Amino acid sequence: MRVLVTGSAGVLGACLVERLRARGDRVRHLDLVAPDGVEVHGEEVVLGDVSDGRVVGEAARGVEVVYHLAAAQRMKPQFSGWSEEEVFERNLGGVRQVLRAAAEARVAKVVFVSSSGVYGVPRTVPVSEDHPTQPLGAYGHSKLLAEGLCREAVEGGLDVTWLRPMSLFGPRMTGVFVMLFEWVRTGRPVYTLGRGANRVQMSSAWDVADACILAAEQPGTAGRVFNLGCAPETVPTVLELVQALVAHAGTGSPIYRIPAAPLRGAARLLHRVGLSPIVPEHYILADREFILDIRAARQGLGWAPRHDSRQMVIDAYEAYLDLGPEQRAPLHPMVRLLNWVTPGWRRRRQAA
Repeated sequence: MRVLVTGSAGVLGACLVERLRARGDRVRHLDLVAPDGVEVHGEEVVLGDVSDGRVVGEAARGVEVVYHLAAAQRMKPQFSGWSEEEVFERNLGGVRQVLRAAAEARVAKVVFVSSSGVYGVPRTVPVSEDHPTQPLGAYGHSKLLAEGLCREAVEGGLDVTWLRPMSLFGPRMTGVFVMLFEWVRTGRPVYTLGRGANRVQMSSAWDVADACILAAEQPGTAGRVFNLGCAPETVPTVLELVQALVAHAGTGSPIYRIPAAPLRGAARLLHRVGLSPIVPEHYILADREFILDIRAARQGLGWAPRHDSRQMVIDAYEAYLDLGPEQRAPLHPMVRLLNWVTPGWRRRRQAA
């Protein structure tokens, strides 16, 4: 089977492509940069932006399934300089072009990876697929409106299924957890928003890749949406998760719990002037309970997560260490400033 994967150079893309290769599928890539391994496997690569209709039309020609993963997020280093408006327009435009190209090329199936960010602040936990949708930032808003485009495409005869995973963990991941990994690696203090007593679910990129393939294969899933995350009963508190990582690393990082209200206020102010290392989805939700109900995916896709939160974080941390300094994503300037003002923390603690 010939398939197209947009965003194949990303964390989820890399995992999905590996799964597809193992099945014997012929993969065509669409991304801004060529992913690893394409020369070895002799795969087709289309370099370009998913919001460019000509590029997407070329990429979709002759494929049976399109996996649309590509999306801009300001937490990714390559998009850190983008405005919220740019993130919104590029993501929504990308979905519009992918759906249009898939329809014109008579593609049999489109799997779109949306986000749990469409829910906003959970009103009830666990969050089911019919929970109210009130996204907090441009990324979540773009995903929610993109789902609307998917519904319109289904009404027009295109077979589309979309998935809402929690935050992804996998090899070469970027984003807010890179700050945590660097603090732990260097033995610096680790900061949590609030007491850390809340539980926040996560998704393994490998598990989400499996769900993508099942969504493409399972009949009767057109127009359906599925939550994805690790098994809810295995989710520890944020504090327990950070403690497990610090214990694994053995670097002795102390954990400081900062009151939520002042830190949220500071992050909101920095965000307004474009200097915050975290986006609204992070500083508003960091001390909230956020668990998805994944029963629909279990029943409708025959899917089950195989990775738990603790092991996901530890594996991602080890992958971060393996990258080496020259390959690690650069830290946000505000995080570098925080690191600069705390280098003598150990000496001051010992003196006290």
